[in-house]
Amino acid sequence: MAGTPTEDDTTSLAAVLRALRERAGLSQEELARRAGLSTHAVSALERGTRTRPYPHTLRSLSAALSLPEADHARLIASVPPRARPARAASDAATARPRDLPVPTTALLGRDDDVRRVGRLLAEHRLVTLSGTGGVGKTRLALAVAADVRDRYADGVTLVELAPLMEPSAVLPAVADAVEATRGVGRTVAEDVVERVRGQHLLLVLDNLEHLLDAAPEVAALIEAAPDLTVLATSRAPLRVRGETEVAVEPLELPSATTSTAASPAARLLLERAGAVSPGWGTDPAEEAAVAATCVRLAGLPLALELAAARARLLDPATLLTRLDSALREGPRDLPARQRTMRATLDWSHGLLGEDERRLLRLLGVFVGGFTLADLEDVVARTGEPAGSSVALLESLVEHSLVIAAPGGTRFRMLEPVAQYARALLVEAGEWDAAATAHAAHFLAMAEATGPRYRDEGQVAALARIDPEHPNLTAAAERMLVAGDVEGAARMAWALWLYWWLRGHHGHGRRLAEAVLARGGMADDVHARAALAAATMCFAMDDVDAALHWWQDAHRHSTGNPVIDSNSVAGIGLAALARGDVVTAREQFIAALDLAARGGEESEWTWALAHIWLGTVALLLGDPDEAVRRVEAGLASARRRGDRLASYIALYNLCQVELTRGEHARARRHLEEGLRLSTETGDQANLAYLLDALATIEAAEGTVSRVPLLLGAAQGIRETIGSRGYGYYRPDPDVLAAAEAAARQRLGTDRYDDALDAGRALAPEQAAHLALGGHHPA
Repeated sequence: MAGTPTEDDTTSLAAVLRALRERAGLSQEELARRAGLSTHAVSALERGTRTRPYPHTLRSLSAALSLPEADHARLIASVPPRARPARAASDAATARPRDLPVPTTALLGRDDDVRRVGRLLAEHRLVTLSGTGGVGKTRLALAVAADVRDRYADGVTLVELAPLMEPSAVLPAVADAVEATRGVGRTVAEDVVERVRGQHLLLVLDNLEHLLDAAPEVAALIEAAPDLTVLATSRAPLRVRGETEVAVEPLELPSATTSTAASPAARLLLERAGAVSPGWGTDPAEEAAVAATCVRLAGLPLALELAAARARLLDPATLLTRLDSALREGPRDLPARQRTMRATLDWSHGLLGEDERRLLRLLGVFVGGFTLADLEDVVARTGEPAGSSVALLESLVEHSLVIAAPGGTRFRMLEPVAQYARALLVEAGEWDAAATAHAAHFLAMAEATGPRYRDEGQVAALARIDPEHPNLTAAAERMLVAGDVEGAARMAWALWLYWWLRGHHGHGRRLAEAVLARGGMADDVHARAALAAATMCFAMDDVDAALHWWQDAHRHSTGNPVIDSNSVAGIGLAALARGDVVTAREQFIAALDLAARGGEESEWTWALAHIWLGTVALLLGDPDEAVRRVEAGLASARRRGDRLASYIALYNLCQVELTRGEHARARRHLEEGLRLSTETGDQANLAYLLDALATIEAAEGTVSRVPLLLGAAQGIRETIGSRGYGYYRPDPDVLAAAEAAARQRLGTDRYDDALDAGRALAPEQAAHLALGGHHPA
């Protein structure tokens, strides 16, 4: 519970601000006057009743206190991150890409390193963990990020760079991870800066060594965003100004001063080996062999992990003998540690049969993991027999080259192993065939799943695609590189509604517009890619760009009613967003006729066109016509189990009832829409519903919830980086009146405190509050 900090609480915002104010010799009243704030605002911050003030409030306080850079950073770091409810283990597969993965085994021997890097991050804004492959840079970075994440008001964002092939892909990957909004006439770098400027964020760039030409862009990003800190991992330093390099050393080895039992390297080997062969290496007679193995493997964590996998077959003495043989086979032109790493992987590879080796190479084509069904289909598409994949995969798991997720439904490789597999795939001349098979499989998956976003299969479709999004993205990018522009265009069309629902608007726009820039497609394929680009632009508030692509899609149509109805309805949406309701109505009526010709495939557009005609009718002052139109669309959506179209319709019915003063009916529509929106995870939609509920609360006199709801909506929009959906046309005067009434009743200070508390809520918490739950303590 928030409150006055205890004596032991020296890192909270309340304690830090009070200490800085008292050091400056200022009273709360004097600081408030200098910062242009109310005395209550400063008091609330020091009492701990306001914990997440606006960035501009922090800047005003910092300026008023004349804080040096280190103290300014300390003040910023004391703001807690936006609340996130605990994620159940079963939800791990659907975690958003920016969430930090939770390793399944303990990190051994790195406690001092974690503390050291954490201290450096408090003092420097670019820290690079360098070291050879397999030394544990990624594990250390994740441990540090988890340890310090509470210092950063806007949390930690992980960007996994290993699958990227070109330095030019680094900033787009960062833009996707931070959900940057695409701006008209801006570069990707400017998009990212616009997104992260003012955010107190730790950005973890993992595996940057093969993309070092992007280092100047990373440095420029840090310079342009003063509150951004970057933790990078790379086999080589970035060599840019402001970089602090930390050489990650192998684990400490047994020696004359460090016994085998006390050596972190030996502890890792014994723990991992004991997991597959209980008691392995614990006999005092085996201690020398264990110690010698650690020395031979130079204390490299990955090498020790791979060697430990052999413990089910080999005792310590035999393992050491086999290891000696493998070490002699390593490439001698590499540095000793890299030679050891390669030797360890080569050794594990050498123990495999030819079929197992072939499968290991093929696994290098996957990004972010795979299921057995995905693997079998890709194998079949390469022309190899698929029947033995289960047994071969099981063997690779036993060799610790592949990791099985709990439940055994999903598999992945540690990134150094994946890089090794990709290198083998290229060396064997099999990359092109594997990439083509991988792309074909995931394109088929995307196209089979695409229609399900429009019916009762929405939630299941989203859950199916969530863990595969890295594979789908890689497939589209590889198709572009290989010149298969039409394949990439089909991917964009199949995924655009997934991107819409998951908030990947900038990512989707970049891919769709990259496809369109290449050109050379059949008209109907071009038109679908243009529709994908248009919807992404519209979701990002770029109405001009959206209109351009909808018109472009219409020009390239070959008379297909699905394309025509979508593009004409889109042109109507652009008119609606601009306030041209007459043109909007004309376009929606035309879209209805076109959609009716398209049959079942176009019924989704038919339903939405009805709903949007209801919006137009309401804006033109005809609520009865609005209800008739919206209910026609809602009936279609409910029959198909379409949550998305349903909650769009319910929002519009809520708006109608608000104009009629029927608050109870409006609330019922809104609460049903909230439940459906929560099921799909549509955060932009949730923000609109929260705003609408705030107006109902104000109209009914329950003003204490108004700032909480408005703050929660504001926090969501800050997170997604855009206002949201231009087809919603709430009356801004009604919302402003609700805010004014609540502020007048509560007073400015209480209102701002509650608004701040609302901004700190996670979307799930905000939805719970809106549906009658209590505000979390």
